[in-house]
Amino acid sequence: MFLKRIKLLTFCLLSFGYLHSETSPIEDIQSGLDLEKNKNCMKALQFYSSAMRKNPNSIEAKLGYARCSNVLGATNESKKYYTEILNRDSKNLPAVNGLAEILLKENKTKDVQTLIEPIIGEFPNHEELRITEAKLYVKLGKVDTAIFKLTQLNEKLNRPKSLEFMLGELHFIKGEYSKSYEYLSRYTNLAPDDPRGFVSKAKLLLYENYFHPNRLFSILPEVEENLSNALTIEPKHEEARFLKVFSDMISAHSGRNNSNDFLRSAFRTIYELAREFPDNKLYHTLEATIAWDLKEDRFASFHYRRALQIDDLDEMLRFESEEYVLDREKEEAKLRRELGKYRRERFLSEKQSLHPKSSLFHLFRARSLSGQTPALRRDLLDFYDANGESILFINLLLRIRDEAPNQFSLENKLEFAVQKLKSSLEYKEGYIQIEPNQILDSTERHSPEVFIFDLESMLPFPNHLRAGRLLAQGLKIQFQQIQSIRIPKSEEDRSIREKLKETNFHPFSNTIPFSIDSLPALDIQRRNKSKIRYVLHGRYSYENHNLVIHISLYDRLQLKDVFTLRTNQKGRDSLSTILARIAERVKAELPREGKVLKVQQEGLIISLGKDDGIVKDSKVKFLRNGEVFLEGKIIEMGKSISFVQSNSRGWERIVATGDSILIEK
Repeated sequence: MFLKRIKLLTFCLLSFGYLHSETSPIEDIQSGLDLEKNKNCMKALQFYSSAMRKNPNSIEAKLGYARCSNVLGATNESKKYYTEILNRDSKNLPAVNGLAEILLKENKTKDVQTLIEPIIGEFPNHEELRITEAKLYVKLGKVDTAIFKLTQLNEKLNRPKSLEFMLGELHFIKGEYSKSYEYLSRYTNLAPDDPRGFVSKAKLLLYENYFHPNRLFSILPEVEENLSNALTIEPKHEEARFLKVFSDMISAHSGRNNSNDFLRSAFRTIYELAREFPDNKLYHTLEATIAWDLKEDRFASFHYRRALQIDDLDEMLRFESEEYVLDREKEEAKLRRELGKYRRERFLSEKQSLHPKSSLFHLFRARSLSGQTPALRRDLLDFYDANGESILFINLLLRIRDEAPNQFSLENKLEFAVQKLKSSLEYKEGYIQIEPNQILDSTERHSPEVFIFDLESMLPFPNHLRAGRLLAQGLKIQFQQIQSIRIPKSEEDRSIREKLKETNFHPFSNTIPFSIDSLPALDIQRRNKSKIRYVLHGRYSYENHNLVIHISLYDRLQLKDVFTLRTNQKGRDSLSTILARIAERVKAELPREGKVLKVQQEGLIISLGKDDGIVKDSKVKFLRNGEVFLEGKIIEMGKSISFVQSNSRGWERIVATGDSILIEK
């Protein structure tokens, strides 16, 4: 803010060379007003500065300078001049309203109350003052009070256009879209030369129909007409252009011809906005997202980096940036290396803070982003060794040895690890094969299977349009580290999603939300296999770095949600913390189910082991058609399989490979 003030003062001082005594203060003020009306506040400041220099007591010059300073983002400068005016005249209403507007943006509601309450009693019918009061009530969460007071005044003053517009905005905030549309329609009739009315009508139509994709398509022509009217009046209107980006993005997925042209149009518009407003994180994020869709990698990479420079606490932005580089950039690319380095640093920080579960998300993301860096490889080796991940440990050692064959110290580690692996139950039963350059694991998993739908936004037009898809992807990454939960393989998952898109697809966020009617699509590749029983679905919001998720697990056999979890986390590492929390809850809720893999003379091999959270001597129930027909006990445990014996006579004649098993928690 200090730099902005210096820039403004320098700019104004340089202008004094050609704005001197040839013009009067009144003429300078008029020139400033004309330029301000034409949205050229930077030029207008020159004339307001000149007028103040010639007449230091000019209230009009100070008001103009304060207004333009606020528009240009120099709020401290603006507050300074508003305060100077109010020190001389505490009832100067333009100064009161201007200062109150800044204080409301700063959430200083008590200061606003102190400022306006004494004056409202004296000027109860002043439109701008009462609009400021209404904005204060909105900040205080009293929207109904704001509507009530302004409606009374509106009727009393015979519906002036400023109050009609404000009431339209208030009803929009409350979600009363029909009433809002009535007020805004009257406003556009009263003020056909003001773009704000048309912009607000377009915004209302989009927000009202956001959660109804079919209706969203049908109102697009009216949205485009309103935005066209606004941009005809003011071609550079910021919000109108921003909403046009939304409109074009929806049109790109509406089935209309030339869908790529709409996306290109959205890209051109957001490209201009991001350059006019270089500190707007949302514009940079949206440009990067659209550039990714258009495979404009140079723009995507630049704007993801720029957005992270503005706000490095944005967890959804960071995760989206990572998904982009994994899709489009090589491991040695600058942005990918930076993102990988950050994840490793967060892993070490979370690990030292004794948050092991959430720290693993950072470790595995770092592995995906920059798995070849020596420091990260050491971290991975330590983790694999400490957590009994023998196969991953040996395979990584083999890869390092092949790349640096002169590191003879690795041979001892390899020899010890291989000998330990040979003593495992999996190796003895032939599920692990030791090849010259890798270890192969053919262990079968039959744990409960979960399909994850994209999460739906609780709010229309979320700032991160990919967030619903990203959260689903984050949960998949988390579940891949839990052996007791299975998710469909990537190829089948893509096939299911393509089928779901035919009936359930949001054209703005490109999410595939949950619908019971669409569940048969999960079985398209399961004709001779067990069906996916569990479905994870939910809703989210992400505002001011606060991630809120309402998640449910649906059981297709019971035809109901077996649990619903409402959770939130704010600040750095909020994403990893919430994903770990959800994964643990799902793991706790799912049954310990598996299959009989082998029937031997002495006992049976089942598909559950230490990774499933079971212990030696646990009781195993054998089921067929949902009925228990035999019980046994775990005698020996491996990492992912176990050896079971039964005391029942003739068990070997009634148990078959593929029978279901259950271990109660």
